[in-house]
Amino acid sequence: MEGSMSDQAAREGPKTSSGYVATVVIIATLGVLLCAFDSIARNVALPLILQTVHLNIAQGSLVFSGAFVMTFIGDVVMGPLMDRIGRKWTFILGLIAAAVFSGFTAFITAAWQYVVIGILAGLCLAVLQPATILISEEAPAKWRGTLMAISYSGFAAGSIVVSLLASVILPTGNWRVLFYLSFSPLLLVLVAWALLREPPRSAEALRVKRERDRVARGELVRTQFQIDEEKAIRSEWKQIFAPDLRKQTIVTSIVGFLLNFSPGLILVLGVAYITSYDHLPIGVASFALAIEGFAVILGTLAAGAATDRFGPRNVVILWTILGGISVGLMAIPGHEGWVLATMAGYGFFGQGALGSWSRYLADSFPTRARGMGVGFVNGVYFLGGGTLAPALFGAVMNAGHAAAAAWLAGGVSVLGALVLFMGRSIQPRRELEEIAS
Repeated sequence: MEGSMSDQAAREGPKTSSGYVATVVIIATLGVLLCAFDSIARNVALPLILQTVHLNIAQGSLVFSGAFVMTFIGDVVMGPLMDRIGRKWTFILGLIAAAVFSGFTAFITAAWQYVVIGILAGLCLAVLQPATILISEEAPAKWRGTLMAISYSGFAAGSIVVSLLASVILPTGNWRVLFYLSFSPLLLVLVAWALLREPPRSAEALRVKRERDRVARGELVRTQFQIDEEKAIRSEWKQIFAPDLRKQTIVTSIVGFLLNFSPGLILVLGVAYITSYDHLPIGVASFALAIEGFAVILGTLAAGAATDRFGPRNVVILWTILGGISVGLMAIPGHEGWVLATMAGYGFFGQGALGSWSRYLADSFPTRARGMGVGFVNGVYFLGGGTLAPALFGAVMNAGHAAAAAWLAGGVSVLGALVLFMGRSIQPRRELEEIAS
């Protein structure tokens, strides 16, 4: 039973002003940028932090793995929260968690404190999901890929800011300064509370869920968007594994698991890899991450524009294959120029693909279960490559086989791209409910 009108207006719903769309994109992008502070600061400062708390690189890698388990938990919890209390309030809760758990890292003095705070800081990355969904449900169809790519590029912008600051600050040994900045999401909480609304699509889906008793009796809850009311009142878990969504949920979960192996090496252990394998100073290694971040912005925007024309699945596959090759080439030791070139190649293609990946996930699930679907798949993304990859690569590097880590990271990403051929091919420039129907 559908509670919406059957014409084109019902599929598109009321138009959102371009000014408000711009506001959503700016706030969401800032949220993504600020949540990057913890991940990148923890990466570039890792050698100094480990010296402070007397841990080795393998032990430090296990903390990252624990943090990604927490990211998985955060995504799985925030997924249904987005579908039950809304995108706006879930975004705000994520910002608060990011500020608190990342900022407290500045005050650690012992190994156990670093382990506890480091694991809890995994909640920072849970901000990504409500941020991108806020944009997906407000953006016009013809620009959805580009605007979501802008938001995702905020992570790279945060990487650039932290990496450039680190290249100046870390040589002094004062790594704590980076984490003082991590309290800044608290300021954005006030801005988001004042300026953001719940997207109309989500607001109507929430209204249907609140009227579940009426729907169960066969009554009509009139909406302006296409919402399958009988499916909307079911548990979100049951919805994403129902026959109409099951295959897409499984395929995207497997792909997400595989895609995160390369970031698990570059963004978690990148500085340690470059300093130990290529024997370059920590300042150069931090600058290499900054170059990677600049390339991510360019690659993400290019992929977003291509997505609006050729569809997200095709772009993710191509970009990921090229990114995997770039990571594999890092197995060849080289001087500063070679390291910067391979890092730039990975940033443009490997990380750039993830902006289109967020668009593909948003398009894969209807509004009634979009939070749950995107949250679950991204939880698997972080639980898989994020949890397994740092521990695996840390152990491999600790054993003196850094080149094997690079080849493995690149190869697994390419495998993920090939698996994505089994997923739905989603046409660009179509309305969200039109895609899902």
